[in-house]
Amino acid sequence: MFLVGLSAQASLAIVNRRTPVVEVVSEVLPSVVNIGTEKIVKVRYSDPSRRVRGDLFDQFFSDFFGPQLKKEGYRRSNSLGSGVIIDPRGYILTNYHVIERASVIRVTLSDESKYEAVFLAGDEISDLALIKIDPLKPLKAVKFGEDDDLMLGETVIVLGNPFGLAQTVTVGVLSAKNREARYEGEILYNDILQTDAAVNPGSSGGPLVNINGEVIGISVAIYREAQNIGFAVPIKRVKALLAHWMTPRIISKTWPGFDAEDTNGVLTVIHVDTNAAGASVRMGDIVKTVGGQPVSDLYDLSRILLDYKVGDEIPLGIERSGAATAVAAVMDALPKPSGETLAKNLLGLGFASREDTVTERFGVSKGLPISVVVDGGGAAKAGLRVGLLVTKINDYEIMSLDDVGLALNSLRPGETVTLSVLALEETGSFVVAQSSSVQVKLD
Repeated sequence: MFLVGLSAQASLAIVNRRTPVVEVVSEVLPSVVNIGTEKIVKVRYSDPSRRVRGDLFDQFFSDFFGPQLKKEGYRRSNSLGSGVIIDPRGYILTNYHVIERASVIRVTLSDESKYEAVFLAGDEISDLALIKIDPLKPLKAVKFGEDDDLMLGETVIVLGNPFGLAQTVTVGVLSAKNREARYEGEILYNDILQTDAAVNPGSSGGPLVNINGEVIGISVAIYREAQNIGFAVPIKRVKALLAHWMTPRIISKTWPGFDAEDTNGVLTVIHVDTNAAGASVRMGDIVKTVGGQPVSDLYDLSRILLDYKVGDEIPLGIERSGAATAVAAVMDALPKPSGETLAKNLLGLGFASREDTVTERFGVSKGLPISVVVDGGGAAKAGLRVGLLVTKINDYEIMSLDDVGLALNSLRPGETVTLSVLALEETGSFVVAQSSSVQVKLD
């Protein structure tokens, strides 16, 4: 009897120790990955009295790569960060600064298996990036929380790999919402989440999770000197970016013959290719299901469509004129548009090749230099000039004219696009880099 009593007490003690936090950690930690990168860094002397900001360097440079050397040359650098699996097929979300300028991206899963990843898309302002590995089997992915389901004071958990210490857990509360974060007077974020759970270099890129095990944000390291202050990009912004990144257009260069927009949880068809095979979708249709799965936003739509290949029929449940009906679309190869023609006709711009310009001379990893600005065109009206580098058009990273074509192909005259622009200037012994965003109304 005495031994039985001790056994029962021990079992009760274990149950009492298995708190909701322990349950969440055991559920989510297998989806957290370690990200290591290898970068070939071109080192140039820079005046220490000047802050160089933009595509060449950023606030996190010294955290991950050490101090700059004061002579010309190249060196190999390594960095560590965290990421989180968001899809069983191997899609992983991390911080942009973790993988920026990486020549090799290595991912280590919770079971210690290792993969090389490819960069798919990124946003420097939000400090988020999407990478992908090709796993041998489906991976365990996290669940996303609702966009605005946040309560001040609720328990939150940060999972990541600070300073290379794998599988680290810190716990705190949600301290604030809609924080504004600045860097040298410039607003970087105005909707940031604040927590007192520790977020250190290396754990940024990992998930911020609520007590239900749902990801409510992606950790970012902003204030290195701060104590008990961590920050995270809210899941609402994360999903908005993923809705554009995880699309057949970007991932597989395919599309279903129609485009939709998300307005307050209602997916409405706004463009239809009437020449698409089997086209039965119409402008104004409200998309309710895809392949039998309910969709409520563009992220749902994009994620589900990735399961379809060229020639596959896509069953759709829609609402048309107030009545529910079933239609079908067919996945088709995305026509390869002419970036040169679209840039000239819509933006009023011409681009030079990367090899002949400052992109190679300064070692910039992305962007196309402007070689022509058409008088009276949208770009001219927006103040763009020859020599500037266009690094992004809306959510598309620009590395070639093909990227320009994909970015502009679905846009129409009268719409407004956002161009991320980088200006480089070499003055004496140092380089000044200045990035900005420019709104251009399409011609």
